[in-house]
Amino acid sequence: MKKNLNSSGDTFSPDAAPTMSFFSGRNSLTKLFTLGGVIGSLLLSSCSDNTELTDLEADTALEQTGLFTLVPAQENLIEIPGSLTADQKNFNKTTEAPGVDDGRFNITIKYVVDVTDRQKEVFAAAAARWERIIIKDVPSITATIPSAFAGFPPVVSGTVDDIIIEVVIAPIDGPGKILGQAGPRYLRTYDRLPLSGVMYFDVDDLEFLDERDLFENVIVHEMGHVLGIGTLWNYYRQLKQGPASDPYFSGKMANNFWKAEGGTNFLPIENKGGPGTAGGHWRESLLRNELMTGYINYGVNPLSRITAGSLADMGYGTAIVGEAYELQRGTPGVSIDELAKSGDHGLYIAERETILEPIGIIVTE
Repeated sequence: MKKNLNSSGDTFSPDAAPTMSFFSGRNSLTKLFTLGGVIGSLLLSSCSDNTELTDLEADTALEQTGLFTLVPAQENLIEIPGSLTADQKNFNKTTEAPGVDDGRFNITIKYVVDVTDRQKEVFAAAAARWERIIIKDVPSITATIPSAFAGFPPVVSGTVDDIIIEVVIAPIDGPGKILGQAGPRYLRTYDRLPLSGVMYFDVDDLEFLDERDLFENVIVHEMGHVLGIGTLWNYYRQLKQGPASDPYFSGKMANNFWKAEGGTNFLPIENKGGPGTAGGHWRESLLRNELMTGYINYGVNPLSRITAGSLADMGYGTAIVGEAYELQRGTPGVSIDELAKSGDHGLYIAERETILEPIGIIVTE
């Protein structure tokens, strides 16, 4: 069950930041998009009230913040104290976070700036796709978690069930360059899974995505990185193995489904491209239109059972279901024995995204 929060912090602390409106009276920021098609029953809209600043107040805030500066990753993770509710110390029990909960995994979206209702629908639909795969609840944690952005109030002072993601749509570097930045921010102590994350998109690229009907798939893809795909594979885990020239994913569940879909040997991780591409996605040349390759293909981009299995290998409680996906039988994966011996895809998303690493950990007893 996905929850929307506006930045007035209805569910959490009243200390949360007020919403800054970048979209009224600012011509360079009015490229809002309208997605065609019907997303239907997946859409969950927010009923929260927004608090807007005037243009003058927004300009002052922008001068003070220098737009949005992400807190950089440090050599050592920042440690923030947190607590589990008494009965949550038994990890088999479900959450007692504020709001209605159905005992399943919940993704909460917090909008740091104003977004349109249609944009909220797209984020809600993206969260719903992941919540159909990750179904097991994890213990709720109470803490004051810093924002992903320098100089902003905490993203939450209260209880998180089960992950909260800050979302910003604002200028980054103009059209055609960096499309977005995403990744986990603060992790849980006991399983090293994310408790908070960030998704930061360039407003000047929304028209490009809208024209190509790519926005929803881009949001789902980046949310996958927030959940840990390609970003937490080797954080207190050893799921990415092999040399940089031919890396592979070693998790048992993902490989079971890789082989069930028709692959051979080990599930291949991308070995082409720069740091944002290689090592952080499935290999496009073999998995083709699977959503978590480094390319968003035109048309259907399914979240397969392979990706669902990889989340289980990371420690999530998943329903091993996936969207319809076809892999050519006999598709070659990475052969450990061999390692021992030695067109227009659509959107090259990995070239235009910045994958972020965690910056901290919430320490609970």
